[in-house]
Amino acid sequence: MAVEMQLGGQIRDHREALGLSQDDLAGKIFVSRQTVSNWETGRTYPDVQNLLLLGNLFGITLDELVKGDVEKMNEKIERNKRGIIVLSIAEVLLVALAWDWR
Repeated sequence: MAVEMQLGGQIRDHREALGLSQDDLAGKIFVSRQTVSNWETGRTYPDVQNLLLLGNLFGITLDELVKGDVEKMNEKIERNKRGIIVLSIAEVLLVALAWDWR
């Protein structure tokens, strides 16, 4: 299952919440603007040292940064569960209808 809030999105969201440009963030943690762009687009990932710097700058734990918004992820999981239940019921009904056609 794909989770909407991935690390790159977390970095972008926290950066924007602080009103920082990619260049501003890059300067604060001593990397290039391109590096920040690559993280946010998922082309590359920050190493442990940079994760620590990001967490400190954003005022969040590494767990929060890496895992993302746990509440949103849990909501997504619940929506997926409901969708699976609905699809399962529809499948059973289709099989029952097909059986009646025999």
